[in-house]
Order: sequence, then C-alpha cells, then structure tokens
Amino acid sequence: MGVALRPLLSSEPVSIEELGGKIVAVDAFNWIFQFLSSIRLADGSFLIDKKGRTTTHLNGLFYRSTDLLKYRVKPIFVFDGKAPLFKKKTIEEREKRKNEARALADKAETEEERAMYLRRTTEINDYIIQSSVQLLRLLGIPVVKAPAEGEAQAAALNAEKKAFAVASQDYDSLLFGSTKLIRNLNISGRRKLPRRGAYVEVKPEIIDTRKLLEGRSLDREKLILIALFVGTDYNLGVKGIGPKKALAIVKNGKRDEILSSYDFGCEAPVRTLFDYFMHPNVISGLDVDFGTLDFDAVTKFMCGEHDFAEDRIRNALSKLSVREKGLDLYG
Repeated sequence: MGVALRPLLSSEPVSIEELGGKIVAVDAFNWIFQFLSSIRLADGSFLIDKKGRTTTHLNGLFYRSTDLLKYRVKPIFVFDGKAPLFKKKTIEEREKRKNEARALADKAETEEERAMYLRRTTEINDYIIQSSVQLLRLLGIPVVKAPAEGEAQAAALNAEKKAFAVASQDYDSLLFGSTKLIRNLNISGRRKLPRRGAYVEVKPEIIDTRKLLEGRSLDREKLILIALFVGTDYNLGVKGIGPKKALAIVKNGKRDEILSSYDFGCEAPVRTLFDYFMHPNVISGLDVDFGTLDFDAVTKFMCGEHDFAEDRIRNALSKLSVREKGLDLYG
C-alpha cells in the first residue's frame, strides 16, 4: 500500500540514460506486484505457460531488466523477509479485500469489469518468488533477502552508499532513511487510465530526500511523524488529518507530545512503530556481488521452460551482447 505522502513531495525527471553505470536497489516485491497487476490479458487473467504456471512476472522482470542493462543501470533486487508482527492486521485486511474482489469478479457483467476486480486480487506466492529469483540470477543480477521489509533493506543499501538510489513506487523507503528514491523506473511509457479509455505518459522521476526535508524545514523524525498521521503499512492514521495538516502539526509540536496526544490507529504502541522506522531490522555493511549474464541459460529458462517466443527473447538479449561486446555488463 505505502504511505500517502505525495502532496508534500517534489520530484525531478530522470532518464534511464542518466542512470547509466549506477547501482539501484530495487524493492522487488513492489515491482513484481506492479507487473502482476498491470500485465494481464483482456479478461484480467495472467500470462501462463503450457503447464498453466503464471509467467506475467517473468515477462515484466525480463524486459524491464534487459532495458536497464542495455543502459548499464545495475539493479540489486531486494526481497521481503518476515513481516514485523505489528503488520499482521494490515496483511489480514489486504486478504479480506482480495476475497471481496474475487467475489465481485465472479459476478461481473462485462469483461472489463471482471478484469478490474481481478487486478485487485494480485498476490505474490512462493512460486512467483522462486521463479523471479531464478531468472534474476541467470541474468547476473544480485538478489538480497531482507530480514524483514525489503524497502528498509534497500534504503540501508542506499544510505550506506552501496546503491545510488532505491527504486520503488511507494514512498516508505524515505522513512527508512533512503537518500534518493526513483519512481516509475519499472512502468515508464504509456499507461491506460482505468475505465476511461485514455492514456497518460509515465516517466521516471527522482526524489532527493535532502532537498525534500530542507525544502519543508523537516528532518527524518518529523517525516515519520507525518507518515504516522496519514497512515502506514502498520497503522491506520489519525482520522481527519491528511499530509498538509500533519505537516503543520509536526512543525509546531514536539515529538513526544505528538505521539502521546493522538490515536494513530495502531495495534502496537505508536512509539514502537516510530522506532522501527528509525531503526529498522536490516543487514548493515552488506556486500553485494554482481554475476555474469548467461545468455543460453536465460533463453532455456524463458523459452524452453516457460514457453516465451524464442525470437523475442534472443532479440532482447542480442541488444545487450552487441552493445556491450567485449565488456562486462556489470563492470
């Protein structure tokens, strides 16, 4: 879900070409979820192989990753570990909404309506994770499993200067201490607006945390307080208080007084959530090694095992081999 901080944020456009040679820590679950939600057939169903296995996520990962590699952008995919206990209610609520969407999809009167509800049932299971990791490793792309939240670990890689930025659609990494956040790196291009029949152009954008905080006369603690007001993956927020009102409260108040004066809609003590954002469960000092892209193994995995068109897969890979001939893709 992520935290709704957009009204307070400013960003600058960034092109893939500008990111050439830079390491980007990708929030893997966020990207895979986006692929599973957006890459669907007309009736809302997933792409599948001859064995009936979902291949939508592999389609998204392969083509987006090869696009990045073509411009020498070096991604590290960070996967979620075990969710903190105080996220249990959020997870249960998400499952409830998925079940409601499944029921509505079954009753839908049109294909478009059914597709809309099916997109709301998206979930990432063990097969999705395992097959994603296998493909990424064949591409030579490093995979990191976080001890808890993937965004927190990605933010740690960024804060420790192991990565130039975090790549995610959500803003949570800003709360966990990332210095730069890149959005739309996985969905750039034309995007159809739901139920409108119109398209919008989506381009990558970068948020500089230092500029954000200085521009609003904030620090990270105050940004976390604002997030707790509007709601996070761990709490519902304070009813009737949005980002702008929260900003005014935080600017004029003291942390301890604020935390004790409002009902932030959380099961765990609100100070526990605040401390978790400030000091998340991550692996510090992590060294990440890039591998070698195995063209034949990738082709076998995508085409031989999952029935992708061989000419399209080889064509995408050939652009890498021609462009990077004689060079290490990850050098």
